[in-house]
Amino acid sequence: MKKQIPYQKEILLVTGTTLVLSIVYFFFLRPISNGNPMTLPTMDVDKKGLSPFHKREVNLTITKHKRKIQICYNLYLETNPKIEEGKIHFDWQIEPDGVPTKVELIQSDFTSDLFISCLQKEISSWEFPPPPERSRNTYAEYTFFFKKDVKVPK
Repeated sequence: MKKQIPYQKEILLVTGTTLVLSIVYFFFLRPISNGNPMTLPTMDVDKKGLSPFHKREVNLTITKHKRKIQICYNLYLETNPKIEEGKIHFDWQIEPDGVPTKVELIQSDFTSDLFISCLQKEISSWEFPPPPERSRNTYAEYTFFFKKDVKVPK
């Protein structure tokens, strides 16, 4: 005489359904990892590849180096005292290890190659915190605004 297991039909139904759903997921619904078995979930990034975390870190790094940027501007003013204000827009890549590369001038109100070169050299020397997702380069851009500090006698 064969012994009946309690809820045998239900157990078979749940097991079969689980097996079918697992197969459907495996073949049709799972994310594709492109050969990388350790694919991490991606963070929200803007069109330049910067996450909100990285934008904050980029801005903090720029703020930390504004004094050296001001030194470039002051040297420029020594040779061109008539031009007192303007802006320069740069963009650059940030390697996964935080090193800036390809610092490029986008727009400038200044025509001095020496001034532009000084700024590019300065930006290239910075070290940015590595992004949380270190799988690719990210991009940064920034517009520097310059205004001559005119001291008014009291």
